[in-house]
Amino acid sequence: MEEKVDKLPKNLEKPINSQQKRLRCMNWLQKQNSLEPKKLCQQNKNDIQFIIQTNADRKNFLLSVAEDEATVPPGVDESPVEPKNVPLHRLRIDKLRMECEWQTCQWRSSKYEIFQKHVKDHISEVHVIEKDEGAEYVCLWDVCGHKTSDFDEMVRHINYHAYHARLLAIGFNARATLKLLRCNKDSIKRNQLPALPSIHRCMWVDCSLTFNAIQDFFDHVKLHVSYSEMSCSWAGCGAKFPRRVLLQMHVRSHSGERLIACYHCGQHFASNRKLCDHLRRQNVYPNSDHRCSACGVLCATDYLLREHARQHISAYACTLCDMSAPSPAALAHHVRYRHLRGEGARAHACPHCPYRAVTKWDLNKHIPTHTRKKRKRPKSKKSSEIDKSSDVDSDKGQSDDENSDLEVQKKDKPKKKYACHMCPEKNMKIFSRGTRLTTHLVNIHGAQWPFGHSRFRYQISEDGMYRLTTTRYEFLEVSKKIVDGYSGPKESLNNEFEYDLKQVSEATENTPKRFEIVLKNSNGEEGEVNEESDDKTANDSDEINKMAVEITMCDVDEDGNIISSEVINSHEI
Repeated sequence: MEEKVDKLPKNLEKPINSQQKRLRCMNWLQKQNSLEPKKLCQQNKNDIQFIIQTNADRKNFLLSVAEDEATVPPGVDESPVEPKNVPLHRLRIDKLRMECEWQTCQWRSSKYEIFQKHVKDHISEVHVIEKDEGAEYVCLWDVCGHKTSDFDEMVRHINYHAYHARLLAIGFNARATLKLLRCNKDSIKRNQLPALPSIHRCMWVDCSLTFNAIQDFFDHVKLHVSYSEMSCSWAGCGAKFPRRVLLQMHVRSHSGERLIACYHCGQHFASNRKLCDHLRRQNVYPNSDHRCSACGVLCATDYLLREHARQHISAYACTLCDMSAPSPAALAHHVRYRHLRGEGARAHACPHCPYRAVTKWDLNKHIPTHTRKKRKRPKSKKSSEIDKSSDVDSDKGQSDDENSDLEVQKKDKPKKKYACHMCPEKNMKIFSRGTRLTTHLVNIHGAQWPFGHSRFRYQISEDGMYRLTTTRYEFLEVSKKIVDGYSGPKESLNNEFEYDLKQVSEATENTPKRFEIVLKNSNGEEGEVNEESDDKTANDSDEINKMAVEITMCDVDEDGNIISSEVINSHEI
């Protein structure tokens, strides 16, 4: 039996061309212009009815051209491409849209191997700046601007861009797969990569291969993992795991491999959960139930609240004072600023003045002070009185509206939200800045932290005011170390030491390379203490003899009876 197929009308057999589309748009515009007086009347009578009618006309127009697949153009700074929902187990393979952001190049690919080869071709297009000392190479990747005089480093840098672009493509689709919101951070530094001054070297035992491409290095390490017997043979590790998946995750901590990146700000992470936490921290709902009891900060999840609470608990004690810190990095930061002295501690010199900074961040904050315009000094009382008398006639012609504008400007001052907890409630002092409250607490109430403690910190209270944080959370072991070992302020450290570094043994599966540090004296001799100068007088030796202490050393038996004894002076030791 032959089935009869109804033929479509002739007007639907052929697609509508561009000329017919233009005619349709012109007819719609003429119709709208003819109805314009009627719409204006409706607007004057009833604004709500006018808006409803306009939206209805727009909806009818869009429905009439639906067969032409008409779309509304994207907004300003909005990506026209939407993330694609990919199965989680195929997130790093399917529907990847890798973009080459080299200058004047907009090439895209979905295959990583082809994309890598394309990016390598841009190495020959690096911008070269000729100098007297040598050539300087500049990366032309979008918002990168990396400069170096080492061409091999530039090769590693450009290869890293290809690897980073793949992570960005994975993170772009992850927004749809994991149902995440957009990142709210600034995207200016999305393509600024970590420094790669040294070559990628494999530190697996009995392997010394080096690589210039980061992806080749990761592929090589994966081969070691696939052939290993469930143990990490990275130099000095020797960890064992019951499953190979756990071993793979562990080895990433040695190689530095990352699996995903934030498409907006460019930050890359070792797991999907890290990206989820990164985006959830920036999109916290005001009615969240996860609030920190110490500072009142809202968190998106219970896990993020626990991670935030760790910042309030000090787990590391300083051996030079009674300061404690929540992390090793914070403790190192404290020692670097409070206890280290000398030019070695301030290694970053200002090119415009003798100032030397502890960190590069401090130096970058200091340099703009040389180019910043000086503020005008406030006028004296006499000059201000003269200006007021001269402007009396001109002020008479001002209207009441201008006076009201001035009043509005005066009200725009920052609100005072830092309250003193030591003042009585009736005469409580409130300040607009925390630094002013700190000055008030020190000068008026004599508030002072113990030696070595961090600066004054303030936390928000239930009434919305910020007050001084008077408590410090510590582990019990840390508190005992501070109480038992505290002996008042100690001298600062001098980090100007000369030393030699000698390798003692090679790395094995369970032990890393061993080195020996040998201090030098001013004459360059190893292992010897500098001899005292001949300028010392006999009075110095007399003072040393006066300060000497006699120590009695006794040998006893099992019952505690003294068998023999010997007296030694402390200056003889």
